[in-house]
Amino acid sequence: MVGRLKTVLVFALAAAVLVPATQASAQDGGRFRVLIPYFTPLEGAKDNFGKDASKDLRSLLQNMPTHVAMEESAIKDAVKQFKMKIEDLDCIRTRQLASQTSVPVAICASYTQQPDKSWMVSAEVWDIAGSESFPIESFQVAERGRQEAAQHIFDAFERYSTTVRSAAICGDYFASQQWENALRNCDESLSLNPAAIGTRYLRARILYEMDNFPESLTELERVIDANPFHEDALQLAGYIATTQGDAEAGRDYYRRYLDINPGNVAIRMRIAYEMAQAGDPVGAMEFIQVGLDVEPDNVDLLEQYGGFAFSAALAIQQEASVGDQDAGAVAPEAVGYYREAIAAYGKVFQAKGADTPVGHLANVVSAHIQLDELEDAIAMSERVLETHAMEDRLWVLYADALQRGGRLDDAIAALDRVMEINPEHPSAPLRQGNWLIQAGRLDDAVTVLSKASASDAQRAEQAARMIFAEAYQNGNQKDNYAYAAQGMAAAKRLPNLSTAMTSQLNFWHGYSIYQLAVKEQEPQTLQTAQSSLPKFNQAVQFLNQSGDYPASVNVNLQQLLENAQTYVEIQDAIIKRGR
Repeated sequence: MVGRLKTVLVFALAAAVLVPATQASAQDGGRFRVLIPYFTPLEGAKDNFGKDASKDLRSLLQNMPTHVAMEESAIKDAVKQFKMKIEDLDCIRTRQLASQTSVPVAICASYTQQPDKSWMVSAEVWDIAGSESFPIESFQVAERGRQEAAQHIFDAFERYSTTVRSAAICGDYFASQQWENALRNCDESLSLNPAAIGTRYLRARILYEMDNFPESLTELERVIDANPFHEDALQLAGYIATTQGDAEAGRDYYRRYLDINPGNVAIRMRIAYEMAQAGDPVGAMEFIQVGLDVEPDNVDLLEQYGGFAFSAALAIQQEASVGDQDAGAVAPEAVGYYREAIAAYGKVFQAKGADTPVGHLANVVSAHIQLDELEDAIAMSERVLETHAMEDRLWVLYADALQRGGRLDDAIAALDRVMEINPEHPSAPLRQGNWLIQAGRLDDAVTVLSKASASDAQRAEQAARMIFAEAYQNGNQKDNYAYAAQGMAAAKRLPNLSTAMTSQLNFWHGYSIYQLAVKEQEPQTLQTAQSSLPKFNQAVQFLNQSGDYPASVNVNLQQLLENAQTYVEIQDAIIKRGR
């Protein structure tokens, strides 16, 4: 099951509703054979009634288009192989014989004689492959009512055939994912035989596929009540309960499922995986831990345990980050799971070495980084890169740990290695540029980002936005207009920029220079006029190249340009007067 449990083994499920339909050996001239032994006398009743009534019933089935009764002689021949007599066939032995001889259906009946010489008859039809019965309500017939008894059972058998036919059609519609039609036919079948567990389970599956999870779970409970060892029902119930937020109920279903197969590691791993996919990685860890208690060095179990622990930590971290004032801090509840992941994956690496999947090793390094154990992250990176030297993902994590640890030049070099391994790596050059910007090395950042932008307009846009955001946040928003102007000018040096991005940068570049010039001219001396005038002229030039962008930030460009022109005229007047 991935994410949501998808329809699996659809055709097998559909066939399972009416297994006899797939058994060519169970057919006789295209009709399915039915085993009908002598009816069993109880409480001292005479056997003649049962022998005669069973003969009459076999005769009635001879004219059915879908089923045919085994001849009495054929039954006797079959029981001889097992050193029995036909008289020995009670219902249990009848079912066993049917199974051994590939007969898909059996009819068992027993009777007692009443004080008034009438007969009280009980009967049931058995689907041998599905181990399901179609009970026939007990009925009473007169002393000479053997034919009436046979007809009553035959009529019930025809109803059974209808249920089988409806169940088969339900299965066919299920296989073709026609859920409404499938549900209607399953309901028809269950109305005639509510005890048909296979059909009821199929109905639960249909409801699940229709996203009717509460009713599906209700049906599954009915299946489990009737058969506590129904593995498919327990498994699906566990998945539904978990995805619907009842993790404890989900774990209970899964535990009951595993009770059936306690020593099967593969099943334990599959169930744990389903639990994790359904949103309960902690529960999945518990299930794997039971296996590790028995086999502490089982690498398959360790791999899953490490993965579930890492997923649990990420889930806790994600939930804690919503509205968290201390953004970036590790949630205390996640710490233990990160350490569990590190320990489990460490054992896997020790056992597998170079064959360890890169994802496991990346999770270990990531966990150390999340825990701010940077020296451990660096040491682990260097260790795994000895065996996985061509894995760019590990080099990126190594670079990240180095940068966080204050070793920027080493981090830049690690990212250079990433781009040697994968020249098309989507984030390495941008990450380099970002780190250089944060370190105040703007020219180095432009050099790196220019190479990345030259042949990729989308990357050029990303790089420009990165420089712009940093310049705007730490420049314009803090009234540090010199810093802002420097950043905007640097971003404009990038190649392959769109017209829209160039207009945006020109506006903020011009605006920043304008604000610098306004501040600079305030003494209104010859010296300040001479130094601020070129700035005002440059601001006007850039503002005139800002296109329609100013309107997107609610700036009246015309008014701003008129203000700048006024300042230009003032500076001109001061300079002329001063001369």
